[in-house]
Amino acid sequence: MSSRFSIIALAVAAALPTVASAVDFSYSGFSTAAYAQSDTNDADVGLVSQPDSIDKDGSFETDSKLGVQVTAKFNELISATVQGVAYADLTGDWEPHLDWAYVRVQPVQSLSFRGGYLRAPTFMYSDSIFIGYANTWVRAPLEVYNLSPVYQILGVDATWRTQLGAVTIAVNPYFGESEVDVPSSTIDGKDWAGLATTATWGSFQARFGYSQLTLETSTNSTAELTDPLRAIPSNICGACASEANRLSIDGTDIENLNVGVQYDDGTNFLATEYARLRSDGNYLIPDRSAAYVTYGRRFGNLMPYATLAGLRRDQDMHSNAIPATGPLAALNAGVNAAIQAGATDQDSYSLGVRYELPSFSVVKGALVKLQFDHIDADGKGGLNNVQPGFDGKVNMVSASFDFIF
Repeated sequence: MSSRFSIIALAVAAALPTVASAVDFSYSGFSTAAYAQSDTNDADVGLVSQPDSIDKDGSFETDSKLGVQVTAKFNELISATVQGVAYADLTGDWEPHLDWAYVRVQPVQSLSFRGGYLRAPTFMYSDSIFIGYANTWVRAPLEVYNLSPVYQILGVDATWRTQLGAVTIAVNPYFGESEVDVPSSTIDGKDWAGLATTATWGSFQARFGYSQLTLETSTNSTAELTDPLRAIPSNICGACASEANRLSIDGTDIENLNVGVQYDDGTNFLATEYARLRSDGNYLIPDRSAAYVTYGRRFGNLMPYATLAGLRRDQDMHSNAIPATGPLAALNAGVNAAIQAGATDQDSYSLGVRYELPSFSVVKGALVKLQFDHIDADGKGGLNNVQPGFDGKVNMVSASFDFIF
């Protein structure tokens, strides 16, 4: 990781103008102080694989964040931005992270290029996912946003904007790589290439996004199962090697598809997204589809809102590739146990209210949010740390104070 910091530092240094001139610095920040608690310890609610997230004991860390952004504008052509955010990552630790660190070059008004640490625009609200003040909910619907909980890439992107009559079009291709720490392992996202396109017409915005990447990891969490499978000669078990490959994250190709629509006329707010993940049949990261719809209506500074979200597993829960009887029966049972440990179907129903507070001192804006969620999972759903006997139902209350400065 230190080499990556060096690359960013060199890029910033190379972008500095050679002529002496004043640099225009600006800064901004955001924070969310949040608490959430469910009615069960049989399953946790949070980002995928988080070892400590929201349960009956409650959590201040899962949704709380603190971020600061600094931008240096050297001239009309070149600027640099750094943003640090403290939050609970996939390991469950609440700690600071370098979120953005990029150089931006804008040769013309309609076209810009960036290089460095960027946010991958996988979903409609990926850019603002950490800024509670900018979002309607206490947390974005996890059915969709847990399909790809990695938001940062080290790479390059371009943004081109044009006007077609009353419609503003933005096209954003990007390419890079990512590294994310998960409990007891690190996963690399290689050759991450994608495209996000938005069309805005008055209060209406439509978005399409697509990306693909390859996952790599040096840690094999299923080695006790994959090693014996790969050791069996193909003339004895023709499917054992391919089953082992489907039980390994290393080398898995991922495709993400996202379609979103938002309408916001200042009184009515409507947002909906559909997302689909394909993993080439991997058992540990099963194919899934998810969607949500949120509607809210503003009454002065008060906005009640409701959300319906759903997650569907698009992959079988059982494999018969290895015989279930005879000498390979134990391997068949192991493979199917691993398959059934993956995400299953889940629905959630949310009601919330957000209230806009008056700005004060250095605080440019502040919100208070209260939210109730009912989750109905078919088995594990998209939940964490699911215990035997879990009935699939979770009720959860959340409260947050969000502000920007």
